[in-house]
Amino acid sequence: MVVVWAGYQAFFKPKEASGEAVKIGGIFALTGVGTAIGEEENKGAQVAVDEINKSGGVLGRPIKFIAEDVSIDKLKVAGSAVQKLIDVDKVVAIVGPQWDEPALAIIPIIDKAKLLTVGVDNTDGVEAEIPSDYFFAVWYDNRVGVRELLRYSQKKGWENVAIIRPLNAGFWKFVSDEFVKSAPNFGVTIVEDIDLGNPLLTDFRTPITKVKVKNPDALFIVMADPSQCVFMRQVKELGFTKPIMATESAGNYASLNTCADLLENLYFSTPVRIAKYDDFAAKFKEKFGREPQFPTAVTAYDAMMIVAEGLKRSKLEGGEALKDAIKGISDYPGASLESISFNEKGFMITPEDAFEMQTVRGGKFVRAE
Repeated sequence: MVVVWAGYQAFFKPKEASGEAVKIGGIFALTGVGTAIGEEENKGAQVAVDEINKSGGVLGRPIKFIAEDVSIDKLKVAGSAVQKLIDVDKVVAIVGPQWDEPALAIIPIIDKAKLLTVGVDNTDGVEAEIPSDYFFAVWYDNRVGVRELLRYSQKKGWENVAIIRPLNAGFWKFVSDEFVKSAPNFGVTIVEDIDLGNPLLTDFRTPITKVKVKNPDALFIVMADPSQCVFMRQVKELGFTKPIMATESAGNYASLNTCADLLENLYFSTPVRIAKYDDFAAKFKEKFGREPQFPTAVTAYDAMMIVAEGLKRSKLEGGEALKDAIKGISDYPGASLESISFNEKGFMITPEDAFEMQTVRGGKFVRAE
């Protein structure tokens, strides 16, 4: 019986992909600003590539993943990086880029080349600035996350809120503007709005002091590793004891592992972790020896899986055929969201219950009550 079962398993086990590779590019911050996040997204995409290739590839052909390094402090290389992927590597699609600014830099190029690109952490502010037929994104609509923050603020009675913007551009501007725009609907008044003008700042004492003078009920700031622990430490040193609110970028394990004791007054909205995420995290840990540090690792995984699905549907054709195939994908069972569909602009539709509030207790992320 054991022999029969072993033979059955061997017969029906998926064959690993072979033959000429299908090349897919990646664009992430692998050095410079945002490296920690970019490396996680690169790794998340690699987990998907391994899974696809082990299960037979795309119509029997393996994926070859070629990642390029572009960060917001190296936007000058964005054009040459994507052109290299097009002209030299002959990629059929791109996963990435990381953040809005690099996306805006490459959209004119990918549209001209008809190169399907699926972003992993981009807001639809990109589409508002430069409409594109070939740029899609699997990141959550952060308006939903901002509303979750404001609902929590309303629940806690935090009526007067101050804002500190690391930079009045890109993601920082998008979520801060949404916070300001939606605040009145939740009975929240913005009592201070400070633009630091520099996401690399490490001395926050002056803006924290300005906010402290206003005596708000809470403070909202977009932050992430590596500046997060520095900011929270200076908040404590200056005796600012009001709650700190933030986006999902604050819910990263890099900061948790560094300064968990400083994060117990931090409250952030973050995507709800679904059951399929646990499968992804286990594969990530098997490959890299640890669980993902940032929430965009899983969206990079989903982006690669969706590109592969599109290639199957287009029978490995790129260009317009692949774009139309991706457009036709709906209710895709993702690891970031249970059912992934795109709106008419090519951005992931996000249900209102996709975010929840979390904080830190006893060195762990827990749901905020």
